[in-house]
Amino acid sequence: MKIKLLFTALLTAVSVSLFAQDDSEVRTLFNKGNAKWGGEFTFFGTGASFNDRFYGGGGFECGAIRNHSLEFGIFLEGFGSETHTDYKITSDEKYFIGGGYGGLFIKPIIMPTSPVHFSIPIRIGGGEIGYYSSEHFWDDDDYYYHHHNYYDDDEDECGVFVFEPGFNVDFNMLKHFQITLGVSYRMVGSLSLDYRQNQGEIIGKQDLNGMIYSLGFRFGWF
Repeated sequence: MKIKLLFTALLTAVSVSLFAQDDSEVRTLFNKGNAKWGGEFTFFGTGASFNDRFYGGGGFECGAIRNHSLEFGIFLEGFGSETHTDYKITSDEKYFIGGGYGGLFIKPIIMPTSPVHFSIPIRIGGGEIGYYSSEHFWDDDDYYYHHHNYYDDDEDECGVFVFEPGFNVDFNMLKHFQITLGVSYRMVGSLSLDYRQNQGEIIGKQDLNGMIYSLGFRFGWF
């Protein structure tokens, strides 16, 4: 239901933008002529909650902007969950779910000259998600020894495909600086993390599919 509501909102926003255009001139996304180009670099932080765990993360995106109304580029994002004691493995050691992914994005921008406007980012990419011991992971010496020799900190890892449509509200703070509030729906494919000693599944793709909230700081020529 959440994803249906999100897609309905995206379609409504696009329709409003199209009807608001001047009928005296036909506009296309890739028209020839005197196209204006800009570019931006964004730092963002994210937060989400899946299965009673809070997930925090962050990353960046870098894109080119055509005629103020269409952006495309690359992104990279990492995230990690709260640490919980996993009694299936040990009586006192804490573990967390974490990983990262990156890829390409395209982002139509609605009413770009307005001080408050909207954008519709669509991300497609891939990466890796794993289940790790926090005690080994955050200790540089211990992590290097275990990760490269015994893999005791890696209960399981898995490559994933990610598709993430979203909706942003962008605020023009200064000529070359914007603040962005966003919500997106992440869909993760081919994710299955399992315990090594046959204690069952740790997490599946359905456990990380859901809403993500973000705050971004954008710098560039918009």
